Amino acid sequence: MVPDLVIRYFRSEDAQKCSSLMQEHFRKNAINLTIEVRMRIADGRTTEYVHKLATNRTIVVANIKDEVVGMGGLKKNEIRHMYIHSGYQGKGIGSAILNFIEKEAYYKGFSSLIVNSVIHSEEFYIKNGFRSLIKTQIERHGCILEAILLEKIIE
Repeated sequence: MVPDLVIRYFRSEDAQKCSSLMQEHFRKNAINLTIEVRMRIADGRTTEYVHKLATNRTIVVANIKDEVVGMGGLKKNEIRHMYIHSGYQGKGIGSAILNFIEKEAYYKGFSSLIVNSVIHSEEFYIKNGFRSLIKTQIERHGCILEAILLEKIIE
């Protein structure tokens, strides 16, 4: 685990940093999308977009010394918007966000979490207690992506 890591609820002043985090992901890491689609999505991940997300789901951020290095979202019992800064991946930040989200879902009365994930993230979710349900395809941003639906029973 990273020293000084704090997982907390999104604040309005986090929107710009979360926007930058999402833009970085789509510009550099979304290798399953064409470059044109990646740039179009990244350009749409504005501060206003992040504020809009926060109106209909729970958003949490990972902070290290007041720097947003990760974020995740929960809409009902579905995990959404999981992004970790590329320089901090593999250090337990995503797992810490998932743990926070799991507790949030439990307190909201849900008995399971689901995530419809791209295939290359399946191992991360399995490592965190999810089980694969079905391979599928999802439409995102005008592209058809190979995906997997995963679930975790929470107690």
